Amino acid sequence: MRAMIPNGSGAIVNVGSYACFQTFPSIAAYAASKGALAQFTRTLAVEAIGHGIRVNAVGAGDTVTNILNHIHADGPSALADYGKHAPIGRAAQPEEIARVIAFLASDEASFMVGSIAMADGGKSVILPA
Repeated sequence: MRAMIPNGSGAIVNVGSYACFQTFPSIAAYAASKGALAQFTRTLAVEAIGHGIRVNAVGAGDTVTNILNHIHADGPSALADYGKHAPIGRAAQPEEIARVIAFLASDEASFMVGSIAMADGGKSVILPA
C-alpha cells in the first residue's frame, strides 16, 4: 500500500477461502487465519480508499493445486475429492480463481471496496457437513 499511495491509485486483492465464513472440525487455525484475513481486508479497505486504493479479497473454494502435497501423496486428487462436496460438485481449476482475482484488480471492479468475492462453488452458502 505504501508504494501505491504516491500514485493515488491501486488495487490490492487478498486471497482467502470459504473458511472466511465457514468452518468444520480440525481446521481451527486455518479458519481463524482466513477469518482474520477477511476482517483485515475490510479494515484496510476503509484505510486505503481515501488514497484511491481499493482492497478486496477472493474467498476461494477447493482448487486443484499442489498445496496439499506435503500431507497427501496426490494433493491435486485430494482437493478434487474435497471439491465434490461443494454444491457445484467439483473443485475449481486455478485459472477460475485467477479470473476472479484479475477482475477484482481491474478497473471493471472500480466500485468494489472491502468485498470478499466468494468463488467457492457454493460452499459458503451451505452448512458444513
